[in-house]
Amino acid sequence: MNLFSSITEETFNYLIRDYGFSEPADTDGSWKTTFSYVNDQLEIEIELNYRDMDTFIFLRSLEDKQDEPSVRMQLEEIIDTEPVKSNGDQTTIEEFEEAIIKKAALLKQNLHQIMKQKEKIF
Repeated sequence: MNLFSSITEETFNYLIRDYGFSEPADTDGSWKTTFSYVNDQLEIEIELNYRDMDTFIFLRSLEDKQDEPSVRMQLEEIIDTEPVKSNGDQTTIEEFEEAIIKKAALLKQNLHQIMKQKEKIF
């Protein structure tokens, strides 16, 4: 496990502790690592993109709609805020770590409301 993966698991631990999400399943690729957290309502994917030195959070409803596939939406799109972009390959390790922590806080701040209004969002 690399430093960023460790920070991600520690920072998003509240999903398991406070919201009943599963332990994350992680998938390593050549330029990204994705952590997938699931509970009975939502799947949350945290993507650490090493090529862009950026962090993305995607959410998907797990409720089955007969004729519509489940939509995967970015956190900032759901809460209607402008995504914070990294400086790409100019991003320092410290800035990348800070971005992970800020995204975790943004999700934590909005998750309860997202779960309450899930039907309207997805």
